Amino acid sequence: MSAFDRIVDTVMDRFLGRSETAAAVSAASFPQLTEKGMRVREGGMVTWVEPPPEFTATSNQTAGLWPFCVGTSSPLVGAVLGRNLLNSSVVCGDPISLFLHGIISSPSGFILGLNGRGKSSVAVRMALALIDQGFLILVAGDLKPDFAGVVLETNGQVVQVAPGVGAINPLDAGPLWRELDRLPAPMQRQMRAEIHARRLMTLTGLIELVFKEPLDAKKQEQTVLSMAIAMAAEKAEAEDRQPLVGDVVAAIKAAPPQIQSALLIEEEKEYLPQVKNLLAGLNALGEHGPFGDVFCQQTTKEMKIDTSVDFDISLIDESQLTLRAAVQTVCWSYGQAGISAAKTLADAGLMEERHHLMIMDELWQSLRASELLVHQIDSITRLNRTKGLGQLMITHSMKDLQLSTDELTKIATGFVERSSVKILGGLAQNEMDLLETVFPVSEREKAMLVGWSAEGSMNPNTNQVSPPPGRGRFMLKTGSEPGVPFRVNLTAGELAAHNTNQAWAAAQAKVNR
Repeated sequence: MSAFDRIVDTVMDRFLGRSETAAAVSAASFPQLTEKGMRVREGGMVTWVEPPPEFTATSNQTAGLWPFCVGTSSPLVGAVLGRNLLNSSVVCGDPISLFLHGIISSPSGFILGLNGRGKSSVAVRMALALIDQGFLILVAGDLKPDFAGVVLETNGQVVQVAPGVGAINPLDAGPLWRELDRLPAPMQRQMRAEIHARRLMTLTGLIELVFKEPLDAKKQEQTVLSMAIAMAAEKAEAEDRQPLVGDVVAAIKAAPPQIQSALLIEEEKEYLPQVKNLLAGLNALGEHGPFGDVFCQQTTKEMKIDTSVDFDISLIDESQLTLRAAVQTVCWSYGQAGISAAKTLADAGLMEERHHLMIMDELWQSLRASELLVHQIDSITRLNRTKGLGQLMITHSMKDLQLSTDELTKIATGFVERSSVKILGGLAQNEMDLLETVFPVSEREKAMLVGWSAEGSMNPNTNQVSPPPGRGRFMLKTGSEPGVPFRVNLTAGELAAHNTNQAWAAAQAKVNR
């Protein structure tokens, strides 16, 4: 009660002749209001409150009553991607941030969309946001390059790989091999086994890429290759260097008793026919083979493990599809070796723990060069989570993942299925059925994605070409939640560091004069 009310009550008490005691009794006897009414006759007091009626209706039926009957499925966590196309709210998300907040089950994402719609721009936005939070990015095979400028702007390392420019040794154990002696004995054994498995997987993938067919299981070619790699590694380690493909060739040509015994060879003359095909594949990786000097010498520039890294392979001509795919897969393997080194040293207390986002762009090029590489990509991606590594895979179309057999197609589409974050750009109408085999897509979402696939047009009044309607427009989907459409508007800094049309700059300037 305010001071003014107390003065009024005192005046009224004196005017009416009431004593202070009587006033107090009157106030105490006045019925008190409760959450169920007043405890007096006709005071509205009830012992049970009936709940209000509830109705269920579709979003179309209730839109006029309450326009926000369906909430957004995009939490405000992670990189700021852009504005929601439906309500202009902020749309956020990236694989690592959403995983760390428990919103998705794995730190993996997949970007799907036609050319020229801005797929790499979304990836750059995520990369910059994660770098700002203290994470690192690894671009293992930058073909245009889309990410080299971003890595340089954030004090990262750019490694160029191309014939006559820079080599990458497929048997390189990565930065960890110089630190193995500092690790405890059990961890040393574990990492040596991991290094050997990675060397075998990488060299197998390259040979299969040369022959466009798997190694012959009947001739135990992979067994011979594994034993030869181990012998080459032992010899190279004694010389304080990494083994080379030439060392593996020499180990096989020496016809050691161990390999002959594994092949059940009774006479030495039976040995060469048994390993001849394997030697031919390894010789193709030499300087005069289809890949030039890229794989036959020591890695030119060792990757750093405490900074972002971009493997720039843009100097390899687009017509050399097989070489591009080969370099790309070796970069993926070598990059994963660097990340494994960082995690191992952190677990041993030898360096600060850092986490990476591995960006695997232009996935279609590897699969088009050889469908057999799908097995290697599958092995790499399945290990990423256990290594504390987030991943972001990028390609143009679901058709890129439709391979020659149902088994290979199932593995390839599994890349999308296992990705907890999916970002979809403009896609053709005939893509919709393929999408639905992996995750649910509503009719409204389909119409939006197909609409974004249209090409740009010429304005007859201004003679200016308008960009494709889907440029910068994407849909974020997490799990089975409704997709959230958004638009990316690049900042001046992003445009300066990320220009995917730099090679066409002079020609475009002439047209726009």
